[in-house]
Amino acid sequence: MSDKVMIQSGFNRIFHWLMFLSIMLLLISGFYIHNPFNLGVLLDMGTNVLVQLAAGFFASAVFAGWVYYYLVTGSYTDVWFRIQDIADFRGLMKYYFFLEEKPPVHGKYNAGQRLIFTSWFFVFIFMFLTGLALYMMNYNNIIPFGIIPQKIRLYHFLGALWFLGTVPLHIYLALTEDPAKLQAIFTGWIRKKF
Repeated sequence: MSDKVMIQSGFNRIFHWLMFLSIMLLLISGFYIHNPFNLGVLLDMGTNVLVQLAAGFFASAVFAGWVYYYLVTGSYTDVWFRIQDIADFRGLMKYYFFLEEKPPVHGKYNAGQRLIFTSWFFVFIFMFLTGLALYMMNYNNIIPFGIIPQKIRLYHFLGALWFLGTVPLHIYLALTEDPAKLQAIFTGWIRKKF
């Protein structure tokens, strides 16, 4: 016997897929801007700069909405990495490296997922600030505090690498942990067996 349980709200699913789309656009256009290659008129520098700018501001608006939603609903407790998650994280690593048969018992998200989500919060704010500084440099605006432009580019690039590494890890772990939970990001529901 099974019953459906709602674990992903409609707002959360909408924010998730809008953020996924904008982050993918940011990564693709950003890496093209960093190292352009010739694909003809389809991918030129002007188009990619426009996509980067539009996707960056769109992602920032989605991020602000998502943070507001999590604060108002109290759902931030599901995704925020806490001190007590350190012990669960050790057990989770043992499970991932086949030293334990079962993962530690957890709530909606395990300690590894919460660690990634918390890191994304801080890295996204950092990427917004460095991206804004890079945008201002393109229009010869003055950058405060004597910041060296090449260092901003390097730090922004490292932040992009963080997303490039953790997004596939997030997808892999979502596909391998519990396929039934994966359907919830599409439908919101999961079947619970009794």
